[in-house]
Amino acid sequence: MKFGNIYFSYQPPGETHKQIMDRFVRLGSVSEELGFDTYWTLEHHFTEFGLTGSLFVSAANLLGRTKTLKVGTMGVVVPTAHPVRQAEDVLLLDQLSKGRFNFGVVRGLYHKDFRVFGVNMEESREITQDFHQMIMKSFDEGAIHSNSKHIDFPDVNVYPTKYSKEIRTCMTAESASTTEWLARQGMPMVLSWIIGTNEKKTQMELYNEIATEHGHDISKIDHCLTYICSVHEDGDRAREVCRKFLISFYDSYVNATNIFNDSDQTRGYDYHKGQWRDFVLQGHTDTNRRVDYSHGLNPVGTPAECLEIIQRDIDATGITNVTCGFEANGTEEEIIASMELFMTKVAPFLKEPQK
Repeated sequence: MKFGNIYFSYQPPGETHKQIMDRFVRLGSVSEELGFDTYWTLEHHFTEFGLTGSLFVSAANLLGRTKTLKVGTMGVVVPTAHPVRQAEDVLLLDQLSKGRFNFGVVRGLYHKDFRVFGVNMEESREITQDFHQMIMKSFDEGAIHSNSKHIDFPDVNVYPTKYSKEIRTCMTAESASTTEWLARQGMPMVLSWIIGTNEKKTQMELYNEIATEHGHDISKIDHCLTYICSVHEDGDRAREVCRKFLISFYDSYVNATNIFNDSDQTRGYDYHKGQWRDFVLQGHTDTNRRVDYSHGLNPVGTPAECLEIIQRDIDATGITNVTCGFEANGTEEEIIASMELFMTKVAPFLKEPQK
């Protein structure tokens, strides 16, 4: 079993940027002390929904402060930055950290990012796949070039050479298209915390079928389950403090998706638009109902309740790499207390898949 901690870097009402950044550093150090395997950071721009815009910079800070903790990006928005820049950053962090850096990526969901960084969002899937394959290939070959329709440049060397035998990478996967593409590559998926057990199970079945057809050993692919987590001996207390956080967090998310008036006109995101239509039909656009829905999917409650929810997903998917976000726990002291409770009363009792 592997256990990760993910930091959203969301700025709740009344808190300053300094408080959020200081907490990012302290929770990283505490994660190492408590025995977490990996500390993950998220990319967001132009909104309090997330304050870490440069994940390579934030990862470098944590890698420099820790000795054994792996630090990962979940994820770098691949199509919005030059692939050579990304390859150089990954290689540098791999060398400086002696292999403790995980290169997690995403296609990107927010129109605001593509609009500001000058990338055609409707081509984001093609660009992501093109750039990511180019970047990963360069780690083995020591050089990179491109003559695709998205970017064109001659062959150049990338420095430094890699430290790791194989640089770890993964991609957040929600749509069937992304799942199928990752399966063909044999690349690990990060499964979303906003989908239920049955959907996770179906997603894994699709992935395993395609990956096997393409000759990949699915037993060696290290997928990751993600959650919002609030552990407290008093389950009602856990749900109460988590609800308070998620109400403003969800409102901030909606605002982040609509910074520009034409944000909902982008084509190529049919899965996400369909998901939102389902939310509307189920009444989940009401923030309280959406929080109730979230509480049913995520480990929020007593250690026993949290254990049951995570074990259910492990058994359904076969995934034994579990990453939780603990920010929805109130004060920093309460967040750390929840992390510690998770590592002492939940993590040790999770079992290999019971199928």
